[in-house]
Amino acid sequence: MNLKHHNSSSSNPSSNSVLAVKVVTFDRVKGFTLVELMISLVLGLLISAAALQIFYTSSVNSRRQEASSQIQDNAIFGFSQMQQHLRRTNYGAKSTGAFNEFFMNHLTPQGGVVLTAPSGAGTPVSWLQGNLSGLVLNGAAIPATLLSSNASANSTSTSNLEGIANSDQLTIQYRSDREGTFDCEGDAIPQGFYVIERYFVRTDTTVTPNVLGLACASAIYDYNETAAGSTTGIDIKSYIAPAIPAVTTLPTAPAVPATVKNNNLASTTGTIIIPNVDYFRVMLGISSSRDFATDPENLVIAYVPIPAAASLTTVLDTRRIVSLQIGILARSDNPTATAQANSALRFTILDKANAELNSVATSGPTYLRNIYETTILLRNARGGV
Repeated sequence: MNLKHHNSSSSNPSSNSVLAVKVVTFDRVKGFTLVELMISLVLGLLISAAALQIFYTSSVNSRRQEASSQIQDNAIFGFSQMQQHLRRTNYGAKSTGAFNEFFMNHLTPQGGVVLTAPSGAGTPVSWLQGNLSGLVLNGAAIPATLLSSNASANSTSTSNLEGIANSDQLTIQYRSDREGTFDCEGDAIPQGFYVIERYFVRTDTTVTPNVLGLACASAIYDYNETAAGSTTGIDIKSYIAPAIPAVTTLPTAPAVPATVKNNNLASTTGTIIIPNVDYFRVMLGISSSRDFATDPENLVIAYVPIPAAASLTTVLDTRRIVSLQIGILARSDNPTATAQANSALRFTILDKANAELNSVATSGPTYLRNIYETTILLRNARGGV
């Protein structure tokens, strides 16, 4: 038997195993280069700086607007109210042997701009002298420190200006012609009564830190010819507010009895009417015209500081006071950013030119400061000859 050996090789491809390898290729992941990072950092810093600059500018403008609003709320409103009171000046004044009641100067009884008070000298004592004719305070002569005065003669009205230790003090007087009027401290003035108002600058100790403010102290009195001419005069330390009868028709109101009320004219505090005032200045408009109302074309007005007591006769004997100029330097409540240092600031308040802040104000925070001035024609001093 022949045996044949056959090498069998299958033609079937499945019989041979073929190893298939799948090659996966990855793209290179790109990153930031150092140059790109530096450029991005610089751009980010520029954008941040611009944003911070916008924020800072907005913050500065916001604070300046807030400071401006504070001055408007404080100074402008108080200044406007003060002007209304000053326009009443000289109403109810009395005539002298030489001039009628409209010729207002240092001799006018119950005169509007209070420059003089009776001394009480002589025997028998006579209180019928000066602008506060017939009046006494606590049984004695009214002190000169309560009269209108220039800064050089006044230690009761302070200032924040260099070389000007004191602000001016303005004392006025008028009679209330109707019910429903109030003095500068908010007290009701009975109809027909007189009121004296004293404007000055003082330290406001109710706020921290203490700051200067324009204050007003007042006194109300009922003028009586007999009492004024007596040896005791009319004492303005207090007054009797008249009784108010009950109202029986709608709307009903109970009766109010007569009451004694104390006056505040000699107070060193008074009531702050304009906060944050660095300086207060007053100028008197005087004229020698005899026909102020009927011949205004020939009117000549000169504005002068409040005369010292020794100069009143020289300045005012043949002249009359017809107007007032007042000016204040006011500041904001809160500090604000400014390009100018306090030491570089200069101000002109009426006749005070190139004034600067004193060392106390200069070393303090930077505030927004504004000057407010006005000229007030005294209508109750326009007539007469």
